Amino acid sequence: MNIIRAKFSSRLVFSAAILVFAVLTVRVFQHENSREWAAYQREFQKLSEQKLLEQIAASAQAGDSAETEKWEKQLREARSMRPHLRQVFLPDANVRDLCTSCHLGIDNPLFADAPEPFKAHPGKMLDLHKADKFGCTVCHHGQGVGTTAFAAHGYEETWYNPLIPHQYLQAPCIGCHETSYGLEGAEQFELGRLAFQKYGCYDCHSARGFEDLPKFAPILDGFKEKLADERWMLSWLKTPEKMRPRTLMPTFTLSDDEIRDIAAYALSLKSDKEYPKVDLSPASAKEGETLFTDLGCKACHSEKREEDSLTRRIPNLSDAGIKLNGNWVFEYLKDPKAYNPDTRMPKLDITDSDRLNLTAYLMTLKDNAELVRSEPLKTDGASVENGGKLVQLQGCYGCHKMKDFDRSPLPGVEVAEVAKKTLDELPFGNSQVPTTKWDWILNKIKEPKIYETVDMPLKMPKFNFEEGEIESLTIFYFSNTVFQLPQKYMLAAAEAQRRGQAGEWEVTENHCRGCHMFEENVKPRIDQFIGLKTYVPPRLVGEGEKVQPQWAFQYLTKPVPMRPWLKMRMPTFSFSYEQVQDMIDYFSVKSSSAEDARVPYVLIPQKEEMPQLDRDMGEYRVVADKCMQCHPISLEGGLPEDVKLEDLSINLMLSKTRLRFEWIKNFLRNPDKYAGAGTKMPYVYYTPEGAQRVSDAEMWIDLVSKYLMIMDKIPEKPPEAEEEQKEEIDWTQMDY
Repeated sequence: MNIIRAKFSSRLVFSAAILVFAVLTVRVFQHENSREWAAYQREFQKLSEQKLLEQIAASAQAGDSAETEKWEKQLREARSMRPHLRQVFLPDANVRDLCTSCHLGIDNPLFADAPEPFKAHPGKMLDLHKADKFGCTVCHHGQGVGTTAFAAHGYEETWYNPLIPHQYLQAPCIGCHETSYGLEGAEQFELGRLAFQKYGCYDCHSARGFEDLPKFAPILDGFKEKLADERWMLSWLKTPEKMRPRTLMPTFTLSDDEIRDIAAYALSLKSDKEYPKVDLSPASAKEGETLFTDLGCKACHSEKREEDSLTRRIPNLSDAGIKLNGNWVFEYLKDPKAYNPDTRMPKLDITDSDRLNLTAYLMTLKDNAELVRSEPLKTDGASVENGGKLVQLQGCYGCHKMKDFDRSPLPGVEVAEVAKKTLDELPFGNSQVPTTKWDWILNKIKEPKIYETVDMPLKMPKFNFEEGEIESLTIFYFSNTVFQLPQKYMLAAAEAQRRGQAGEWEVTENHCRGCHMFEENVKPRIDQFIGLKTYVPPRLVGEGEKVQPQWAFQYLTKPVPMRPWLKMRMPTFSFSYEQVQDMIDYFSVKSSSAEDARVPYVLIPQKEEMPQLDRDMGEYRVVADKCMQCHPISLEGGLPEDVKLEDLSINLMLSKTRLRFEWIKNFLRNPDKYAGAGTKMPYVYYTPEGAQRVSDAEMWIDLVSKYLMIMDKIPEKPPEAEEEQKEEIDWTQMDY
């Protein structure tokens, strides 16, 4: 057989190729081993071995062979690990994350105190958001396919979604979750959402969840009739915070001429409402001052400059006498919604005499008088036409309702528009602000004109935010990006969340916490001024378990006096059907027992279902325990004698339509728990420690509760002869 040999030159080329291939192979292996992620994996391997050996030693010393075997198995796996890229691939979400190629201890509790990038994920987020189901960049952003820290963290110039800093990490939660209300781990975002609501930001900037809301600030149509002195408005426009510390009105950068023109325009706006002249000479300002407390005005308003109102949105009335026209005040107190249908001020249940006295008192409050009277600016010669243009330019119509601007678009940029802009679309002006989206938003909120240039004037005013609110608002703004994720990643709000958020909005917007306690140990503002528990509006902790929803609906729609001997009354808010339903749902979801607060309520004992003997025994106990001594059933004969007003409570006859049967039983068992510490209700059937005070306590509680649910007449003490006969009957010994 002939052997065919290649030419020497060909063999030489082939040998050289093999040598080059071998060298390249070695270089490739060297390069791969020198990669950042490979180096981290070798370091992690050593750290894992160290930690696992410690666990093996500890379990061996404890004599736990099963535990020792578990750790030894993990040690063998750790030692056999070879450097390789690890990935989470979610094709439907367009996510490919290589993050765990470096963050190797992310789901390993042994690495809770390890240095980065080996540190375990803090908190419990991975319990509900498994890395293999959600990846990393869905929440953290960054460039998932990057294989260096710089690239993976999204710091390359062409990558628009860099890694989110820890302080803003709650922003992406709303990419999947419908709401932040009650969402664990999104508390900072929720504070931002509430701040957006608190400062009325939605009047200029539209945002998801804040659509079709009434104007945040007072109506300006007819403002001239409201104002006592135009100089008040001129001083106000110049420095709102000087006039009212902590006001929510922001500060605009306006020239004196602009202030004069805007004031002239506002004072030119007409309304259809008339305000007849009121004679205050027969009124008593001193009586009005007493009424200001007794009627509950102090629950919301402060009349002292150094004292905050319930919220910063509610006017401080310390300068009411220098600002407001008495004729306007008298009419406004009659029906606030006749002046402004969107006002949160309810209609008070007061007499004309009370209104007159209150008006007289408010006219004595003249804080800022010197400042207003020394105001040098005047509207004489000011341009109403230019004032209208300035109102439009500055966006005043966003917060203040004016007929001239009823159809105008919101003056500010939509929140989502800001959130989706890329860095090169955001104007940084001549500022030294770091070029990140969150820094741009943060500094824009903090100093609205920081990016202003000669060619780019900015109009957003400066707000007086409280500590932490700017960071929270930054998270809220940053979160409004449109996330392109499949439906399976979305989590709709739970029914309790949805109903709770809607009800919380009503409770907050209508300032219900000024009068009522909603959370245990959080007293309402009115409690500062009226010390006696029975003189203040009732606490609403556990209200969903306490009252029947149909009664709550009727009462919130049209309140009736519950304790007619008091001056303070529940005012009329003119709630819509939806608002009332939201509040009833809110009480239900906030209750500690969903079963006891169920809606609709159907478990009402019927009179026909109750044996006559049970009715007699229930009536006997109500009379014997002197319930009507503090719970008057009829006021025809006047209030009960020898009983202080502070000891009186609500009519027992209302129980059957107002209270839930199970709540009455629980209340009789433990008054303090269900009515709050300090209740006047004594412990009749049990001691505070839970020991029985009467024999068969549960039987009597059941009978009394049933009787209250069917009571339709005043229980009367029997004639003396019959009473002696009844005394011979020992009800407790009867075979019930």
